[in-house]
Amino acid sequence: MVTAVVAAVASSLCCIGPLLYLVFGVSAASLSGAEQLTWLHYPMLLLSTALIAMGFWRLYFSRRPLCTGTFSRTKMLILYWIAVPLVLAFQLYPYVLPWILERFE
Repeated sequence: MVTAVVAAVASSLCCIGPLLYLVFGVSAASLSGAEQLTWLHYPMLLLSTALIAMGFWRLYFSRRPLCTGTFSRTKMLILYWIAVPLVLAFQLYPYVLPWILERFE
């Protein structure tokens, strides 16, 4: 789950500069280098989606028991369903944010 969240965050790195400019009114020349990370967008989207799907399969359909040394299955399910909206938010905000800004303009 942590890897899926990290992959989702990495997939949105190319768009973090314009978002910071928009939210905080930041004008920093050092953030202009974030555009070089656009090649990571689609591979990280695929990786985070695959990891979330693998976690879902592992929690609900796998016959192998989960490693429950520190967490019970219930806690793992709660953490999983907390991580899914977080991953989706990072995956979809580059596509949803322009639409939202257009609506409120």
